[in-house]
Amino acid sequence: MKKIILNHKSYLGYDETIKYIEEIKKIKTKNMELIIYPSIPFIALYKDIKNIGSQNFYSYNYGSYTGEINLESLKSMGINYTLIGHSERKKYKLDNYEQIKDKLFKSINAGFETILCVGELEYIKKPIKYIYKELNYLIKSIDYDKLNKLKIAYEPSWAIGSGETPEISEIEKIITNIKKYFEKKYDTHIEVYYGGSVDEKNINEILKISDGVIIGKKSSNINEIKKIIQEFKINS
Repeated sequence: MKKIILNHKSYLGYDETIKYIEEIKKIKTKNMELIIYPSIPFIALYKDIKNIGSQNFYSYNYGSYTGEINLESLKSMGINYTLIGHSERKKYKLDNYEQIKDKLFKSINAGFETILCVGELEYIKKPIKYIYKELNYLIKSIDYDKLNKLKIAYEPSWAIGSGETPEISEIEKIITNIKKYFEKKYDTHIEVYYGGSVDEKNINEILKISDGVIIGKKSSNINEIKKIIQEFKINS
């Protein structure tokens, strides 16, 4: 089943979130699974909706971490997904690779379905080499028998919010190579998603060659999401 992942980032306020939840509950999905990453202040409002994720966290347990989010609190609300390594957190120096590696270890070991974002920060001709370097460093932190909790999102930073995407053939090549990486090195199958300027015009092409898509700013607009989902339904 294809995954459609909605990353609201920090776009919605309280009243907008209440209206969004009312509308998202009305959407009927077929041959797809919605995973929502709400704005952090309002994540508890989604506790009755299946497949909710946290855009960030800090520690395993409750503790003296002023202003931070812990996995224990998330679990108590029924949150079952995390998002790690998003390019915006790298861009604004909110997470470095050492912190991403630590969060990846914590999330996997706490039993969360974990989406790890990888991809080049600017346009380069051979992004797969960059991605291999990221994976070689980050995956060392994980017990191989827990890789079933890991999902990979290929997100070229230059495509996010730009309205531009790599050629479909290039996205397919990268996704195929990421899958082969895990099959050859760890003898395991990994779901691989694509994120970066996904909309109703390209979603069907991208879902043909991936396990799912991540939608950023557009995902905070419920009407845009309805159009995107409708387009997928028509062509699936």
